[in-house]
Amino acid sequence: MKRVLDAHIAAGALYGRAVILFGHCNATEEMAGYLLEKGIAPVAILDNNISKHELICRGIPVVPPDHIEKYNAADSIVLIITRFYAQMSAQLRRLGYGGEVVQVVKYDSFAEYSLSDETLARRIARMERGLTTLERVRKKYPVHYMVVCPMAALGDVYWAMAFLPSYREKHGIGEVVVVTAGNGCREVADMFGTHDVVSVNQTEMDEFVQAVIFKREENCIIAHHDRPYTDNIIKYLDKRFLSFIDYYRCAVYGLSKETEPAAPSNLADFERKERIVKGASVILSPYAKSVVELPTAYWESLAKQYAKQGFSVYTNVTNDEQPIRGTSGLRVPISQMKAAAEYAGAFIGIRNGLCDVLYEADCKKTVVFPDCFYSTTPHKVSDFFHLPGWENVTANGSRSKQPEI
Repeated sequence: MKRVLDAHIAAGALYGRAVILFGHCNATEEMAGYLLEKGIAPVAILDNNISKHELICRGIPVVPPDHIEKYNAADSIVLIITRFYAQMSAQLRRLGYGGEVVQVVKYDSFAEYSLSDETLARRIARMERGLTTLERVRKKYPVHYMVVCPMAALGDVYWAMAFLPSYREKHGIGEVVVVTAGNGCREVADMFGTHDVVSVNQTEMDEFVQAVIFKREENCIIAHHDRPYTDNIIKYLDKRFLSFIDYYRCAVYGLSKETEPAAPSNLADFERKERIVKGASVILSPYAKSVVELPTAYWESLAKQYAKQGFSVYTNVTNDEQPIRGTSGLRVPISQMKAAAEYAGAFIGIRNGLCDVLYEADCKKTVVFPDCFYSTTPHKVSDFFHLPGWENVTANGSRSKQPEI
């Protein structure tokens, strides 16, 4: 997103024009924030969802798409960062808008709309690679039921695994192999310890999923709706509410709402106990991929307040993430996170996949939500991703309510 926007800014394409965003979602809010940092104030966010009209996002009004008629094509530009670029662009053209429309991000490698010889040759090669991966997995697991977790998202894999035992029991499924995207997701699948796990990178996974669909692979389930959009269940959320947990329980696996999730059984003890103070520590988890991140000042304020109360404060970090100022960095394998949080005594995290991993942890658990809507739906992130048994806090900025410990 930043690369595309920076390129347009460097070319002068966003200055002196009415910048309009289309599709109110978390990604759009992130884009709006970045543009505002660069001194560019979008004039409107177009959205088809009536329930969002008259909302104000970062000072920008959310309005119906026909609001575009107010702007001269030569003096305006529309930026689209949602997954529905093709449909939204076509809608703008139907409304008579002849200005520039920019696809800021291509969400996945399925998003090509062309029948050129070059494109077809590339797609055929892609399919062949996917079929090769599928054949490799099937060669090793010829009779196993295959559960495909197509997103590199810890929380999605957690709930896919948590409800898998009930799904297997319901359908009389024997041996299972789980295919995940990335080693982090593999670690989450391994936490449940009842099946074999194969890990591929995200590009291989996209190709693999396409091959699974193309072959109409039997003895298999794609445990998600997003890559590619095989059932488009997000449209259900336009009319009725379904929580993230119930999505896996009811929509993916077709289980009743009374079905209880299985708890992870293959967990490790926390090995670095000398690193933290038992029962008097707070582990912060401020980073997320799937929701709008909160200002760094919010976490710095929390760290300062809890340090004053005598707590030792740590930031859970991975890869190149940096600890929040006033805290110590803590790198813990996923299989040890539950034990680490219980040893520390308290965990406070933005709503990310690590919260799902710690769902069963026996400690003080607080999840912090940004005050925004989930994707293109009329439901707040805090409602869709609500965690039963946790303190659920919605934060509007650095001065929001402090979680209680």
